[in-house]
Amino acid sequence: MHRVQGQEFIRVLVADDDEHVLDCYREAFGEDEPTSHMRVIGELEAELFDPETDLADQPKFEIVACNQGDDAIKQATAAKNDGMPFDVVILDVRMPPGIDGVEAGSRIRKLDPEVEIVFVTGYSDVPLEELRRRVPPPMRLHYFNKPLSFSRLAADVATMVRSQ
Repeated sequence: MHRVQGQEFIRVLVADDDEHVLDCYREAFGEDEPTSHMRVIGELEAELFDPETDLADQPKFEIVACNQGDDAIKQATAAKNDGMPFDVVILDVRMPPGIDGVEAGSRIRKLDPEVEIVFVTGYSDVPLEELRRRVPPPMRLHYFNKPLSFSRLAADVATMVRSQ
């Protein structure tokens, strides 16, 4: 988690080859103003699943989105060099035509051993054991299958970073 002028925020890099999916991440992580139905869903989730949570206390996110693994590596490198590394990197496993998310995650992990890496995929062709082998350590590696709740993922990301 980063602090600038007293404001805490979580830096998140997202790489997915589907622009619609990137828009869903932006909305769930609060970069775009949520549509009224997304705001209502978020409020209901907070009320049903965590009634003690004040929505004003929710973390702020800074989202950087790209659509290829090579771009994700460049963004992670620049952020690390600038002294503002990402707290979490979310990668789609498949991002044709370039390198896949697993290779991007492996290279990003070498740049920043502390970053939480989240793989999201609609396929199950890369077993979790393979991900753990290629992108260690397993305690900083997470895996979600599509379809998924983007707002739930945003809450999980906040929990990942706060528990560090």
